[in-house]
Amino acid sequence: MIELCMLGRLSLTGADGREVRGLLGQPRRLALLAYLAAASPQGFHRRDTLLALFWPELDQEHARAALRQALHVVRDALGGDAVTSRGDEEIGLDFAQVSCDVAAFERALRIGQLEEALDLYGGALLEGFFISDAPEFERWLETERGRLQQAAAGGARALAERYESDNDLTRAVRWTRRSIELAPSDEGLVRRLIALLDRQGDRAGALEAYEAFARRVAAEYDAEPAAETRALVAAVRARRRAEPAAASPEVDSRPHQWPPSKRRRGRLVMRVGLSAAAALALLVGFSVAGQRGRLHPRTLPTSNAQAYDLYLRANMLVNQRQNRENDSVAITLFERIVALDPSFAAAQAGLARAYALRVTEFAPGDTAALERARVAAEKALRLDPNLAEAHQAQARLLWGPANHFFHERAIQEDRRALSLDPNMDRAHQHLGNIYLHIGMLDEAIAELQKTLAISPREDNALRRIAETRTYQGRYQDGLKILSQVDPDANPPYWHYQMALLLLHLGRRDSAFAVIRNYLRAHPDDRGGVVTSARAVWFALGGDAHRAEQDIRTAVQKGKGYIHFHHAGFHIALAYALLQRPDSAVQWLRQVAEGGFPCYPLFEREPFLDNVRTDPGFVAFMREQKVQWEQFRTTL
Repeated sequence: MIELCMLGRLSLTGADGREVRGLLGQPRRLALLAYLAAASPQGFHRRDTLLALFWPELDQEHARAALRQALHVVRDALGGDAVTSRGDEEIGLDFAQVSCDVAAFERALRIGQLEEALDLYGGALLEGFFISDAPEFERWLETERGRLQQAAAGGARALAERYESDNDLTRAVRWTRRSIELAPSDEGLVRRLIALLDRQGDRAGALEAYEAFARRVAAEYDAEPAAETRALVAAVRARRRAEPAAASPEVDSRPHQWPPSKRRRGRLVMRVGLSAAAALALLVGFSVAGQRGRLHPRTLPTSNAQAYDLYLRANMLVNQRQNRENDSVAITLFERIVALDPSFAAAQAGLARAYALRVTEFAPGDTAALERARVAAEKALRLDPNLAEAHQAQARLLWGPANHFFHERAIQEDRRALSLDPNMDRAHQHLGNIYLHIGMLDEAIAELQKTLAISPREDNALRRIAETRTYQGRYQDGLKILSQVDPDANPPYWHYQMALLLLHLGRRDSAFAVIRNYLRAHPDDRGGVVTSARAVWFALGGDAHRAEQDIRTAVQKGKGYIHFHHAGFHIALAYALLQRPDSAVQWLRQVAEGGFPCYPLFEREPFLDNVRTDPGFVAFMREQKVQWEQFRTTL
């Protein structure tokens, strides 16, 4: 199938899966193809219409010659049957051979598959594309861009309303934000977002949304938001001012949510940028105790104001989206902090966490960093055995290849951290991730949902829920959830999960497009997780040679990668599809021993069906079931 993608990034792939670069470099001929694919109504178009669109400056004879030459180039690039004709005067595409994301987007909207439609809408039609001396084509393109964007905004608005009516505020907020991105001048949508965030208790987020909108209308229109919007925000501000004094029975009944007073103080420190002395003055007097949300005096975390000032900065860096630069700066800051005050337990725990991130995400072979993380974690626990951050740092260190993925001990440390601080979102997320890997799938979803209750914008928790639904065989649910996740939150994982979901749903062309687009943008493919997913794609098509090429490449890319067990699982699937049970079982054993003993997934995965009667596979599954039942009994 030839695939033409024009919503957002422009791409054209031939039936062999390779990019059609020659045509991409010829704007006018590419514009002709785009019009034939996307113009309404879909079907045949008269030659005279095409001449007026693309060659208005030429006389009839030369314009027809230019059209004939353009059609010849398109047919040569895509195949002779891709462009068809009806009589002498009408031209069209054979949509049995050419798929177009614009047509797929509009079809999904028509049949009510809104989330699938918005997954297809990656941006404006032919964004940044133009051809000179073709004003009629430019007018058509601008009109279509606006129409499609408006349709996407309507779809996102409908999804937001649907989830709001279901009282699923997290998804309602997500889709309202998407609808605002698509219709930024719709003040009614801004009010809806503010109201939803207010209902969630995220009043700081509600005020941020208002302030961003107010800045934009001031800059673009020299105006201010409507009186209705200002009144809504005034009410939100009043509720926010009242929060610290509230006894908040809601917090008592739902201990996984941040008590309003703690949430507000944390945002004051981080957002206003208080000095160390002011921050200490604000934070020293009170802290949240246990699950009941009561306030009580607490001792200083450090008597060194400079150390605390650095701690705020380091903690902010390590909590932001993970990248190596942030992690390196955080390590440097934490090292300075513990030098200033070696008894600062929370800083020792932060140092352990930052070094653990370096080992798990960026430098798996850095044994010195691993040892430094262990030492800092032990110091934190000796200084304060009841410090939640220290137990969570220990959990991170225990659950990795250096410690052979000690699932049980890591779970105990995460649980201990949560008993001390039920609102530690990263402990809920880490615990849910471990449960996911060992096949305790319902427990995984429960912990990940708690993460989202505390941090609604944590896309990686939502992505893990989508992954869990996939492991349960609920592929359509998994697709719906994953479609709401920002791919940039974790690009390799999002893309391999999306590709595998689409393959399970029989959408091979779409799966290949996801894989191809990622590997073009990220040819290094850290960990080999997307390359190995492509091996599954080739194996499904019976192409053993290309599947094995990708397997070898994935193995090379995955050397030393902490989560290579996911790529290893893809390799096992590829070998199973190629009916090579010995290799499939060998890789499954490596996957299970390498931190991913997910028996329910192995039991349910349809791509393993070819090897289910193999004696080696039967023995492996018997062992995995015993271990899984032990996990469920002891944990």
